[in-house]
Order: sequence, then C-alpha cells, then structure tokens
Amino acid sequence: MTSELPQGPIASTTALARHLGLSRWTISRVLNGHPEVKPETSRRVREAMIQLGFVPSPVGRALRGGRTGMVGVCFQALGSPIVARKIASLQRTLRGAGFRALFELTDGRPEIELEVVRHFVAMKLDGLVLVGGMTTENEAAILAMLAQHRMSAVLIDPARELALPTVELDREHGIRLAFEHLLELGHTRFALLGIDEDVAYGRARLEGIRKLARSRRLSFDKHLVTLTEKSPGSLDFAYGRRLAERYLTLADRPRAILALNDQVAIGAMTRLQQAGLSVPGDVSLVGFDNLEVAGHVNPRLTTIDQHVDELMTHAVELLTRQTAPAGSEESEPRRVVRPALIVGESTGRAT
Repeated sequence: MTSELPQGPIASTTALARHLGLSRWTISRVLNGHPEVKPETSRRVREAMIQLGFVPSPVGRALRGGRTGMVGVCFQALGSPIVARKIASLQRTLRGAGFRALFELTDGRPEIELEVVRHFVAMKLDGLVLVGGMTTENEAAILAMLAQHRMSAVLIDPARELALPTVELDREHGIRLAFEHLLELGHTRFALLGIDEDVAYGRARLEGIRKLARSRRLSFDKHLVTLTEKSPGSLDFAYGRRLAERYLTLADRPRAILALNDQVAIGAMTRLQQAGLSVPGDVSLVGFDNLEVAGHVNPRLTTIDQHVDELMTHAVELLTRQTAPAGSEESEPRRVVRPALIVGESTGRAT
C-alpha cells in the first residue's frame, strides 16, 4: 500500500500528485520515463497508478505540449483481404514503435474522411496514416489542415502523388514479374482478368504490361485479351468466376492468364477446372497479393507477394522521423517497395 485510498476518484496528474505528496512535475517526469527520477519514486508512482486505476489522459498530455503516443489511421475500404492484412501489420508495427492506433474506416466517402481527419487533428495525436491516400475532393483541405497544425502524416499506396511522405508498392514492377514468368515459359498470348484502368491500382499494372509487351515486340491488341466488367462491385472469387465464364466463350483462348488479384485468380481457376480444363496443363494462371489461401488451393497459385510488413515498416519509420526531435530530417520522403514473384504450381510451359 502506498498510502490510504482517497475519498474520491483520481482523475488527473494533479490529484495523483496531491495524493502521493509529490509535485505534478515529478508525476509528469515519471509518466514520460525521465531517467533522472529516483527509482523508488518511479516505483511508488506506478504502484499507486495500478492501485487506484489511474490512467493518464493522452489528450491532456497533448494539450500541455506532450506526446499522446497515439496515431490516427484512416483507410477507405476493408473489402479486400490484402487490406485487412495491411491494417493488422500496421497495428503491430506501430505498437512495436511505442504507438497505439486509432482506426477509422471511411468507405471512400469524402464527407466522412474529412470529419475523421478533423477529429484526429483536434485530438492532437502524434501523427496520421492515410492508407490509400485521400479522396480528390479533400486533398487541398486535408493538406492545409495538416500544415496548419503541423501534424505528422504518411501516405500508404496513394492513388495520386502528393506532397507528403509516402510509401508505395511498385505494382508496375510486380505485374512485369508475372508477365515475364509466363513469357519465359513460352506463352505468347495472354488473357487479363479484371486488370482495368478503372479499378484500384489497375493503371500501374496495365502500364507495366504495355511496356514489357512493347519491349518483346508483342501487339497489345493481337497478343492480349482483356476481360473486365464495368463497375463489378467486389473484386473477389465471384468476379473471377464470372470472368472465367467469358474466357470459356472465346473462340481462340489464350493459354496464359494474368489476374488482378488472388481472389479473382482462384475464382477463375475453380470455374475453369469445373469446365474440364487442367491448370496448368491447359492454361497457366498467375494471381497477385500472395494471400494465405493461395497456398491452400490445388494447384498452389503462382502469385506476387506485396511485402506487406516491409511496406508498414517503412511507413512507421517515415512517421517516427517526423515525430522525432528537431534535426531528424527524412532524406527519402518517398519510398517504393518492390514485390516478389512466388512461383507455385498453377503455371507451366506452353505446349
């Protein structure tokens, strides 16, 4: 027992200091881990906090010019397993750096996004992470808000380049790896499932395919067939099955398929197998994302790994450099992560 229990709740550092007969300055130094506080004093304060159930207010600390230890994370959608993996990895990485995360989902709605960012700024958090960047409608307002309040911020995989520290996946490089793999196996005609300029990050994939096709003297119109839907909704297994149905109707079907993601690839592969086609005997197929399910289908899917943990490590490093003491400047405000090809059993030599 450090002392007798108080008559009322301890709701502030001032009340805790009064209860222990210490100065508020001493309590503050203990909470901030100041090395010059005597170990016995630090132990006494922390034991009292546990005994009394006292939790210091991070917002109160921010109002006094201190750090909250909290980071706001704003993301636009949670419809894809790869996004869920990124959110989980980001939380682990932030926790490892000493931060707690507050997550907000905007569903891509500009009015919610702006409200969320305003709320995070008002809470005086230590930083902000925008997964997927921000909507076009709010770019100017959010950039001005962050600059006015000097809030640290990092963008992860934004759709457009903005004047903020950024970490992004080189999707153009990733699709080139998949395309080159099929070319090395002797394939000369290809079907693109769901890879469309109108879907998220589709433009970068198409650009990578076009550049490699030109370098290999392949005609996009002659050697590649694009199968997509306008406003398909979820880019999932069902979408892959629907695109496979269209593939099956082609008079001269390509023997190699590049899919938008693993879900589309697996949905398509299931439908093709039901139609009696062998993968990879009749058709080779490559996904994108390296989801866990890719290793549990038959045949095991060839795919592209996004290096999610590396992406999040870079994001948190960019954030912590901004929240570090003055003088810790970031020399690389934009970091690009290159994905890797994971060769499974769904691709084989052209016959």
